[in-house]
Amino acid sequence: MSEVSSSPVLLVDDEASIRDLLSIHLENAGFQAIHAEDGIDAIVKLRSIFPKVIISDLNMPRMSGFEFIGIVRRRFPTIPIIALTGSFPSEFAVETEPDYWFEKSIQQFPDLVQVVRDLAQKAPDPSVLPQVDTTPVRIRPGFAGYFMLTCTDCQRTFKATHALGNKSADGTADCAHCDARVPYLIESPEAESHKPAVAAQE
Repeated sequence: MSEVSSSPVLLVDDEASIRDLLSIHLENAGFQAIHAEDGIDAIVKLRSIFPKVIISDLNMPRMSGFEFIGIVRRRFPTIPIIALTGSFPSEFAVETEPDYWFEKSIQQFPDLVQVVRDLAQKAPDPSVLPQVDTTPVRIRPGFAGYFMLTCTDCQRTFKATHALGNKSADGTADCAHCDARVPYLIESPEAESHKPAVAAQE
């Protein structure tokens, strides 16, 4: 049996009382409960920890559990996810489907913790999880002193500024949603025009 004692579990819920109560059950079972108050806060936590399991509410401000689960599925597909919900959705989209779901009820917590234990025993070691992509986002020069970037962490688009007339440059911008440092490379349109043309096939 895999050792799960003190394994981190990321607990994502905007209700502090739910987090506190569930933390007691998790810690009594030997887990380390890491709190996040919504999806954005959870993404920030994922920059410094690799949890064995994620437990996420579905209805939260700033970023819903559905959006958060979709991001985790793309970036960290091997982390098991348990959804907490007051009412079960009629269906989940494939990219936002959790491994398990539980009704948000104290009576469900003992069964939920048992599922966490089972998932943690099967979860891979954090060292084999995919790392955050730090490849610069390649963009074209913007107009009026700004351009649009897609954050590599939260996957949301935000407006970034750059000096007018700066046609080719690299740098970083702070995501307006999760404060991630997003590297970018502004491609010069002149460089594009100097690429060799591909001869048309007869």
